[in-house]
Amino acid sequence: MRPENKINLGIIQVHKRVIADICVAAVMEIDGVFMARNVPLEDICAVFGVRKNSAVEVRVDAAGQVSVVVKVLVRYGINLADVSRRVQDVVMTAVEKMADINLKDVDVSIQGIERG
Repeated sequence: MRPENKINLGIIQVHKRVIADICVAAVMEIDGVFMARNVPLEDICAVFGVRKNSAVEVRVDAAGQVSVVVKVLVRYGINLADVSRRVQDVVMTAVEKMADINLKDVDVSIQGIERG
């Protein structure tokens, strides 16, 4: 957190789902990148009113540092190393800007290639 934001007015808690939603929104802005979804699991969870996003995993370690694993699909023909770095940059910037949380890691897992 930035020093100018350290006024003690109470506790602010950000749920892991909020961080995951920020990550999804940031990744969807990148051309040629799609979120890898576990459709059957997400559909079953939706029946019971639970929103589950299997494409983003948010981890908080014992020291309170936040790490994110983003699972994506990439359009055929795009350089995988470049798009991975772009996903990392976009996710890190979006989470820092929207939630004022500095991520420890942004791991990108390319789950497949989309053709056409």
